[in-house]
Amino acid sequence: MNTKWVAALVMLLPAPAGADPLGLIDYDRLFAENADAVEAADADRDLLQVGDIAILRGNEDDVTFMGLDQSGHGAVGCFVSVLASLESALLACEVTLPDEQQAISDDYRTRALAFYAENAFPPVDLAEVTRRYDALVASEIDLARPFCSDPSVVTDFSDRLFVADTNDEIDGMMSIPRLPVANPCL
Repeated sequence: MNTKWVAALVMLLPAPAGADPLGLIDYDRLFAENADAVEAADADRDLLQVGDIAILRGNEDDVTFMGLDQSGHGAVGCFVSVLASLESALLACEVTLPDEQQAISDDYRTRALAFYAENAFPPVDLAEVTRRYDALVASEIDLARPFCSDPSVVTDFSDRLFVADTNDEIDGMMSIPRLPVANPCL
């Protein structure tokens, strides 16, 4: 594994602002509708298990949520974050992918955003998911500019992600309905 591109990707990803990179999961409603299943994780946090997703809620005034996808198939919210970061880096650095990689990237984006729309809580319109995704991409372009001095950081990662061999992993990620949380992300 090339630690250079992994480190660069981690730098490209914005700091997680909770468990939902597109801000479309109504965690308050989720906890309210599943109040009987909420447990105390410790003195400062509550835990709600929703299928393979464990959600932690802070008990302070500034309530924060953290989702942990335990399915073993990969966190869809994380995947959406990765796709947005790569897209913003490609735009910032004015780099284009080879046609075959671009087709795979477009397919992954289409499938991931549709999955996100169907599995957010409550489900949301695909147009809103796409609008939020595009806003996330736009918000990260300036953050990606420092990496343009070495565009291979972005293209090396794209060379590993946007290939036919990753399709089974992506299919697995979207094989079961579950909340599209972001963590863990790598």
